[in-house]
Amino acid sequence: MIKATFTRNQSGYLYSAEISGHAGSGEYGFDVICAAVSTLSINFINSLEALTTCQAQLIINDVEGGYMKIDLSSIPQHKEDKVQLLFESYLLGMTNLSKDSSEFVSTVVMTH
Repeated sequence: MIKATFTRNQSGYLYSAEISGHAGSGEYGFDVICAAVSTLSINFINSLEALTTCQAQLIINDVEGGYMKIDLSSIPQHKEDKVQLLFESYLLGMTNLSKDSSEFVSTVVMTH
């Protein structure tokens, strides 16, 4: 199962996402749930860079796959609104995927 954990600060702003695990909904290379999570995640990172010029701090397991952490805790304040809109869109996509495929994806939101 893929577990997605999004974290908000006390003000309600999303500042990190941690994605871990494997969906196991199909053979390697044919797992559409894994492809959906990857597409949502890569699109979020690419959108951040292209539309806000912010770069997230990323930790990715390139060897085995199945792990990515996105940290945006140090973005400039004047870019927060755009970043939050993109982050909320990413969360919406992951939440909808979890609702549609709950046996393969779990999405939770924590507040710190």
